[in-house]
Amino acid sequence: MNRKKIEEKIGYTFRDGALLERAFTHSSAAQRSGENYQNLEFLGDSVLGYIVSRRLYAQYPKADEGLLTKMRACTVSERPLARAIDRLGVAGELITGESERKTGIAEHSSIKCDLFEALTAAIFLDGGQEEAEKFVLNNLADEIATAKAAVRLTDAKSHLNEYVMKKGLKAEYAEEGREGMPHLPVFRYAVLIDGKKVGEGSGASKREAQQNAAAAALQKLTSENSRRK
Repeated sequence: MNRKKIEEKIGYTFRDGALLERAFTHSSAAQRSGENYQNLEFLGDSVLGYIVSRRLYAQYPKADEGLLTKMRACTVSERPLARAIDRLGVAGELITGESERKTGIAEHSSIKCDLFEALTAAIFLDGGQEEAEKFVLNNLADEIATAKAAVRLTDAKSHLNEYVMKKGLKAEYAEEGREGMPHLPVFRYAVLIDGKKVGEGSGASKREAQQNAAAAALQKLTSENSRRK
């Protein structure tokens, strides 16, 4: 683990280097319980949730609890946190066991998510709430800014179902293929209405690919309706 490289990338210098090392230590490499990032991940999940909740509340003061909860979930879920770690470029510094290193466990989105949470907790413990907020808000700025749109995307299948049911039709989803490594697949789905393809989408899970396909279909259908009017 290259401490200087990590600190440069995350924009924070640790007073206690042991905290940073623990945040980057997977359970497969720890000699004893408590020497890996798991309990930091537990704390980081709560700290992260509080920071994002506070920012969303300030940004959308009139939003109801349901919408705020959905926006927070879209911001602090596995994929957004994994993307943040990808942007930082620090996943390769994860300390793992030999077999885990060979299988590329550091490239799993779930592990990257854990790492972001552990880093958040480590910074919180080392530098306090203000430094943790800087780290989280700097690295999730785009996700927070687009949280409302992300909620609409998450609900795309429900909205599409409502749309087609009013017309007496039914939306069906067909897998068109998958790409990538076995542990990092990318699924491709098409949505069919009355047997006709009206949207396509891809994602790291079948659910995400179907949601993206539904969103594409909704956009196409609403655009066509607007042109007819």
